[in-house]
Amino acid sequence: MITLSPFKISIFLNCPLRYKFHYIDKLYKKYKKERNYLSFGDSLHRTLRDFFKIGVEERNFENLEKIYRKNWLRKGYASLEEEKEWGLKGIKILKRFYQLEDFKVKPFLLEKSLQSYYRSFRLFGRIDRADLINEEQVIIIDYKTGKIKEESEIVNKLAAAIYKFLLEKNYHKKVIKVINYYLLSQKKVFYTFSEEEFKNYLQLIENIGLAILKAKDFSFKKSSLCKYCDFIEICPGNNG
Repeated sequence: MITLSPFKISIFLNCPLRYKFHYIDKLYKKYKKERNYLSFGDSLHRTLRDFFKIGVEERNFENLEKIYRKNWLRKGYASLEEEKEWGLKGIKILKRFYQLEDFKVKPFLLEKSLQSYYRSFRLFGRIDRADLINEEQVIIIDYKTGKIKEESEIVNKLAAAIYKFLLEKNYHKKVIKVINYYLLSQKKVFYTFSEEEFKNYLQLIENIGLAILKAKDFSFKKSSLCKYCDFIEICPGNNG
């Protein structure tokens, strides 16, 4: 039995060979590279998680900035100057977030890892945040630190379906919508599913899992994502 997550599915769809290097050959630790945008994204995710954990009366911007500095990850930056530039960008993002969002909300879930079984596969996902609408209904919020145009719509929809499935299975509440919240632009993309559409996406997830199990030729896919790949130096598609 294999575990399917939004990240694993994304890797397989974008480049089967990268999936093989990462999950089958288990070369990830050997070739892993620290990257500034990953540290930046993790810093923001941890900051928002911890900010919503403190009491409502303590949720002011001064404390938000303190939490940000405490959670700042320094790996992957080429210089102190570059690190400072990214750090200031994060403060601007958080300031806009604080000005625009309801920071008095009491989230139902914060950075919660969930798993459940769908047919012959184990599904896994980490939910950044979930807010109750009422006792039976909930919305899921997935923070994004990249740009909207960098995201694959089909991958986002598959991820939303997995998050919806996992929360409903583990908590027996109805997920009304999944929101991809792009922190850089402060824009939100909403994903909702009819009953039939949800079944179709779950079937697609199973089909992807079966394709992974049956795959013999994990070929590389040349794309704009190659420059971000940790395995570029051993990829047969790399022409230098």
